Amino acid sequence: MTAICILSITILAVAVSAGSPCCGKKCRYAGSFSTHQVHNPALPSTRSIFPAFGDPKYFSNKVVPSNKASVELKCPNFDVLFDEICKVSPLAKQALYENKPGGIKSIKKGDDFYSWKVTDDNPNRLISNIAKIDNFQKNGVPIVRLRSSLHGPAKKRGECFAQLITTEKLRQKWDATNDIVDEIYSGDLNEVKKLQADNYGEPSMFGIGYVRTKQSVVSPREQLTLCGLQNFDSGASIIWGVELEENQNHLFPEGKRMSRSTSHLFSTTIIPTGENEFDVEYVLQLDIGGFPGWLTGPIVIETVKKMFGFADGYFKSGLNGGELAAKLAAITEDDTVKTDGDKNDSFDKNDSSVLNEKQTLLMPP
Repeated sequence: MTAICILSITILAVAVSAGSPCCGKKCRYAGSFSTHQVHNPALPSTRSIFPAFGDPKYFSNKVVPSNKASVELKCPNFDVLFDEICKVSPLAKQALYENKPGGIKSIKKGDDFYSWKVTDDNPNRLISNIAKIDNFQKNGVPIVRLRSSLHGPAKKRGECFAQLITTEKLRQKWDATNDIVDEIYSGDLNEVKKLQADNYGEPSMFGIGYVRTKQSVVSPREQLTLCGLQNFDSGASIIWGVELEENQNHLFPEGKRMSRSTSHLFSTTIIPTGENEFDVEYVLQLDIGGFPGWLTGPIVIETVKKMFGFADGYFKSGLNGGELAAKLAAITEDDTVKTDGDKNDSFDKNDSSVLNEKQTLLMPP
């Protein structure tokens, strides 16, 4: 089924890209196109605006001050959030409850709370395992999970991985159609720490991110996501994200609203397995507003594959004097990892999905 889905999207892309340029003008990227070029009932109209907002169960009524005066940020219900993350991610459960987590090799068949369909399983590949649950929690779209083993320095590993997928300059190295990745608010980490249990680690990043994609297979999409990074004494890290509730729409930046995508649940867990080795488990349920659910899974999976392909070389560069090594050499353990062109030291969001460099939808963190 996955092969058929990808083939269908590829055929669609070829058919549309052969048409006239968008609005009579040449697109920025070769092969980019607008969905209004041809009539295809499987794709949403560019005139449609699809509402999207997070599940209230993940949020509490508690707030923390932000980096902007008079703006407070709602905090998640950490118990509910991490309970659900642990149910979909065995590595996240290791990070929270094991002093010496064993990584992918220590996962047992009975560790899964839900029943997953494994679509690919090969320990010799960069992506060693791919699995999904269709229509997860009756949201109409699948939740997908990908696992990989990488090599790279331990220093600021969680922060480096988070910025790989949430800062504009790094993201655009593997996602050519990303338009905006912007942290619009960051929270007071000391106040966040007071609202979570000790076993949830040390909050290193906490904020709200705004993401927008360029015209692609579908019209541009936007998201407003609450994201964070938790670091643990074992060296493990969990990057997490959930779409904001509808009552937080006032936090959107000014401007014309786009159709929205929803990250129902997102987590990336990093487990150290050696001096310069670590396992990663990436979990995401993404609803691309108005886009057919049966197409979403294959697109998200291909996107994450591209991200891991870039991450493989990026983290290895931290061991051989490359880009990451130079970046890490310039900071101390207490400093925040910066990327060239960062707007500030705070947490940026992520989102966007790629079937190839010419076709992007929207993903989070």
